[in-house]
Amino acid sequence: MKILFWLTLTLFICFPLSAATSTNNERANNTYVVLCYHDFIDVGLTPNLRIFPDTLTRDRLIEHFNWFKQEGYNPVSYQQIVDAKAGHSSLPSKAILLTFDDGYESFYSTVYPLLKLYNYPAIFALVGKWLVPDANKKIEYGKAMISRKRFLSWDQIREMERSGVVEFASHSFDSHYGINANPYGNEQPAATTPAYNATEKRYETLSQYNKRLYADLTQSSSQMVSNLVKAPRILVWPYGAYSQNSINTAAKVGMPYTFSLDEGVNYVNDSGRNVKRYLIEQEMTLERLDEILRGQPEYEGPKRVVHVDLDYVYDPNPAVMNRNMDTLISRIYNFGIDTVYLQAFADPDGNGIADALYFQNRHLPVRADIFNRVSWQLSTRAGVTVYAWMPVLGFNLGNKYDYVTDSRFNAPDPNRYLRLSPFSTKNRKAINEIYTDLGAYGKFSGLLFHDDALLTDFEDATPAALKQYQKWGLGKSVANIRNNPQKMTSWSKYKTQYLIDFTLELANSTRQYLSGDGIELKLARNIYAQPVINPKSEEWFSQNLVAFSNAYDYTAVMAMPYMESAKSPDKWLGNIANIALKTVPSNKLIFELQAKNWKNGKDIPASELSRQMEIISKAGIQNYGYYPDDFIRGVPDQKTLRPVFSNRNTIGEY
Repeated sequence: MKILFWLTLTLFICFPLSAATSTNNERANNTYVVLCYHDFIDVGLTPNLRIFPDTLTRDRLIEHFNWFKQEGYNPVSYQQIVDAKAGHSSLPSKAILLTFDDGYESFYSTVYPLLKLYNYPAIFALVGKWLVPDANKKIEYGKAMISRKRFLSWDQIREMERSGVVEFASHSFDSHYGINANPYGNEQPAATTPAYNATEKRYETLSQYNKRLYADLTQSSSQMVSNLVKAPRILVWPYGAYSQNSINTAAKVGMPYTFSLDEGVNYVNDSGRNVKRYLIEQEMTLERLDEILRGQPEYEGPKRVVHVDLDYVYDPNPAVMNRNMDTLISRIYNFGIDTVYLQAFADPDGNGIADALYFQNRHLPVRADIFNRVSWQLSTRAGVTVYAWMPVLGFNLGNKYDYVTDSRFNAPDPNRYLRLSPFSTKNRKAINEIYTDLGAYGKFSGLLFHDDALLTDFEDATPAALKQYQKWGLGKSVANIRNNPQKMTSWSKYKTQYLIDFTLELANSTRQYLSGDGIELKLARNIYAQPVINPKSEEWFSQNLVAFSNAYDYTAVMAMPYMESAKSPDKWLGNIANIALKTVPSNKLIFELQAKNWKNGKDIPASELSRQMEIISKAGIQNYGYYPDDFIRGVPDQKTLRPVFSNRNTIGEY
């Protein structure tokens, strides 16, 4: 067996690879790309061995190692990266870091000999529970029971650590599994998900979840030390799922460096503690591997967005609600789009105010605990990126809270959304807590801030607001400000930025517990058409397109001609597209069209919506979508819209 191994290895080493060599487009200095491998097999030697996802052949690994050498890539140890971060040295050009997850025995029998031969350092991440001796010689691995022999022994681990080639990291002690995450039984990563107890019909509190995670990571570190292995300084997140809170917990346990499965190049001077990695699979071509190593992300096409009301999904009959969910997911999948803005608040009367929410929280009733389930299903079954669509100020929390006051009425404007004053400390605390709960009990990748985040040229006149205006040097009353044109201009700008800063504060609250790519949470915010067309109207809305473009990943322009009473909707759309594109880059804009004329209650025909998409696309708008989608009635018609709306090359029926 050993003779066959070395003959095969010699053949791979001696002959160059035939794939096209990389271009001269190299990464910047002091950057590194991290690759994530899992298990390895030798098909000829173990033909009957059960293969799990992300398993590679030994020959493929040798092919990769030869590619690194041929193309001048330099595998480095994590200590070299730590030294470079501290300014003690610099990384070599084209630096890469090799990591191997889960603690398979193939690390020792297959990977370790190759690392020594090529002189490549690496990190091996261990799941503690899978290394515990078992009387039945079986390990619970996900839904399967497999032999303990598939995993490393502590003797092998100690030998590899003594070599200096391998550093061992924690992959948790017992958090590499899916935990029950909601009343519907969806399983999500245990390390970042408060568990739902179906028997008791309640969630773990955030305090209980934190204690569980801390105990798990502490046990992982203690286990390694008790088996005469160095305490880990690196935590590799199971499934790549993490949050800001979990990163902080890992640091408390003594693991200040954490690795995810976010893709991208890492920089030595990165201030964050999340190390990005690329998951490597057997089918990955050398061309794609080379793109990864040169820091080239996969092409991201234009955004196609459907704005979905969970109020359409909700039904008091659970069977009907489940049917509605399936109908939605099937429709989104067959549309071939990439993004859904999913309503996380309940607004059955359509007044734009959240009277209840669709997720576990500490301030408002839960109409139905379905946001997590629908978001997860859309992501995993329909393959879309989900944004949680949330109010900023429009929460009905009762009379104990202060609402935006119009100076003309000394009360909330009856013609506007009822909004909590953003200047009240109590209000801000409550809204931040709602967003924290959204991140803890929901799974999504972005936030869409609703169009309720506005202040008119008569708002806000609450005592807390007036106190803030004095700090800005504008005077003690709204009337005083309105009588001075210069103060009016300054007031508008101050309020615009104040609301932006508040939304960014809410995003940080969401990130605290949001798992997956929570720290990379994408942000979008609605803007009315008038601030785009007429910048002077910032005074009426406290919204500004340039300021939004600077603050958020995307600005969602409400390009809704019938809502604006446009005489010629097509001409109006072309005009607002041209104005917006002269102001900010196209990749920062998402145009939201209307699929319903709310003034007469009629649906916009799919043929007209399709034509509008063509108009804005020809003008240069690359990202667009529509609202609302009535998936129950199938409106707008999918077949009519799909040719100009889908961004998937081929569409198969769900």
